[in-house]
Amino acid sequence: MAWTRIVRSGKPRVKGINSQYSGLLDVEVDLKPTPSREWADFFSQPFAVPTKLSMHPPQLSGSTVLLMPPDGELDAYVANVDARIAAANDFFEAQVLPHLKAAEARAQEDKASEQTRVAEARRKAEEL
Repeated sequence: MAWTRIVRSGKPRVKGINSQYSGLLDVEVDLKPTPSREWADFFSQPFAVPTKLSMHPPQLSGSTVLLMPPDGELDAYVANVDARIAAANDFFEAQVLPHLKAAEARAQEDKASEQTRVAEARRKAEEL
């Protein structure tokens, strides 16, 4: 199974003032490649990295992270996203990827076994 670590792609984009909370900004951060469900689930967990209680948690939508930082805290929010990315990559590589690779290996073994059975049956059919 091919695995590429998720990375932040480009600079954060400040979209404007948050429509619900005027003291916050709307900021988008792109990721590449698009994360898997397992990776995204871990990224979104509050225990993924230490986070200040006052920090609004990032929201992941596809390959875009949505942030709502106060004006003076953009750098802290982006640093938190970077830490979450690293933690989610480490988790995925240690906990998820081995299971995916094992499942892929089993599927390849099953396919090889099936091909061997069919080849053997065809060989026997030729002898009849």
